[in-house]
Amino acid sequence: MRLHLLGTAAGGGLPQWNCCCPNCQTARSNPLLARSQSQLAVSGDGLDWLLINASPDLRDQLLRTPTLHPRVAPGVRNTPIAGVMVTSADLDHILGLLLMREFTPVSIYATESVLRVIESNAFFSMLRRMPGQQRTCVLKHGSPVAPVAQVTITPIELPGSLPMHVPQALRGSLDTREMTLGLIFESAQGKRAAYLPALPALTPELLEHIAGCDVLLVDGTLWSDDELQRLHPGTPSASQMGHLPVGGDTGSLALLRHLPHTRVIYTHINNSNPILMEGSPQQRAVLDAGFEIAFDGLEIVL
Repeated sequence: MRLHLLGTAAGGGLPQWNCCCPNCQTARSNPLLARSQSQLAVSGDGLDWLLINASPDLRDQLLRTPTLHPRVAPGVRNTPIAGVMVTSADLDHILGLLLMREFTPVSIYATESVLRVIESNAFFSMLRRMPGQQRTCVLKHGSPVAPVAQVTITPIELPGSLPMHVPQALRGSLDTREMTLGLIFESAQGKRAAYLPALPALTPELLEHIAGCDVLLVDGTLWSDDELQRLHPGTPSASQMGHLPVGGDTGSLALLRHLPHTRVIYTHINNSNPILMEGSPQQRAVLDAGFEIAFDGLEIVL
């Protein structure tokens, strides 16, 4: 099983277009530190790939990843991408679907509520311009699916809320329990990995799910709950946005230390997060714990 991190930043990327925080200024002067918006690709055989979410940066991410390019032999129009599995209806997880509208069939895996949000927006009708262009598969908590060979994926329920862009008329009919998923990947050889790019809380049930995983790709959006509020008063806190902070006594860094046999990698990292700053105390705390900080292009083979 191969897990290829095409993008590792939170919404806005690094550098963010309208930000001159220290991390963004450093990334502008050193492009090697830049990160595109969160995007994962998964394969069991290295030939067919499943995209996990569809980032606004998807076109460039695909362009710089040769294993995801179309192949000459099957004909002019083809793709090794077997589908897209969507973990939430957040804009930075679905906007990239609009980049996949060029009449090649697209299989979308999501919960019933997330599919309803996508299909309620007229923009996404561009994925349904011809019969069979969009295929959907409804995900249910705890029910495994196998969209690509040699990989089984089990969706797990996470505490969630409705994105702000969901129309008021639709809100009452959606199930908030279906709005945020975590994913457990299992290879044909029994290796397991968890993907939790948006982690509102670490419950006992969730800790039980991830305890036996070889790799955990986990929400690294913000170091502290008030990180954005200190930069820009009036913005929401980490918890209000559905992200468990990394730092602090109740942060993920402290709560995940009991997983000594799991490779823990922070991804979906906001441009403001000090773990991105070389030599910062926060970065040292992550590395001293034996955890890793993801970067674009990181590939994990299990």
